[in-house]
Amino acid sequence: MKPYLINDMGHWIFSYPEEMEEVFDEFWEAFDFLDHDEDECQKRFKKIIEKYPEAYIDAYNYMSISFRNQGKTHESLHYAITAYLLGKSCIQPEFKQGEDQILWGHIENRPFLRSCQILGLEYEYRKDYRRAIELYLENLSYNEGDNQGIRYLLLECYFATKDYKALRDLLDQNPNDWGVDFLYGKILLEILTGNDSSPYVEAAFNRNGYIVDEVLKQMHVNPGPYKDPDTGRTIDGAPAGSIQEAYEYWQRNKQILNLKKVKAEFKKIKKDLQDESF
Repeated sequence: MKPYLINDMGHWIFSYPEEMEEVFDEFWEAFDFLDHDEDECQKRFKKIIEKYPEAYIDAYNYMSISFRNQGKTHESLHYAITAYLLGKSCIQPEFKQGEDQILWGHIENRPFLRSCQILGLEYEYRKDYRRAIELYLENLSYNEGDNQGIRYLLLECYFATKDYKALRDLLDQNPNDWGVDFLYGKILLEILTGNDSSPYVEAAFNRNGYIVDEVLKQMHVNPGPYKDPDTGRTIDGAPAGSIQEAYEYWQRNKQILNLKKVKAEFKKIKKDLQDESF
């Protein structure tokens, strides 16, 4: 038994064997152990895979993530490749690559779209940026709405490979993206290509002004969890505009942000910001 991709009135949707419903609860019980008890997580997902070796794409996906959490990169790559190839084998010959879409909005499509992202990340971790970029572009060809944030992973790869033309094209294709990666990415691109970054400073600073200071710090210290200023309650994650978001941005991009010409330009940016009092 295996899934297959069907055309439902112009919408391409993965269809799974009805028998898989019997392990639905087992799947979520296994998922609950992810990030907490990886050995138990893997043990439970393996049982599901034994029952449906050609059907449960997401079981392979999360096995990959679980092994990655343990630093077992050989196993994480193995399961990522298996999930992706299993999904690809379900695509019918009538599906027109580059034209037809496999949209995230259909829940049944998400395991395969996840497999594209997870395998892309495996290649990116290995600095095999060519393969990572191919997977990310394939992912976007299926789901142009990019519910997974694939464009941010592409941004990382283009910076890493110094493909500034592709990077500029990506930024131009997403003019309304308000994320710090894109807003500060525009500044970094101009710095790295020797151009004037000032047209992009105000929007980036207004989005998160802590990033400028974070880049210029001699020592970078995790600020700890975010606390709501009104209630004092601790909130998970890094809210937009927070010090936590600035620190995470620096962590993701510190290799570029530590370049001498980048730091020098950020010093100039800080001075100009103080003079103009944004």
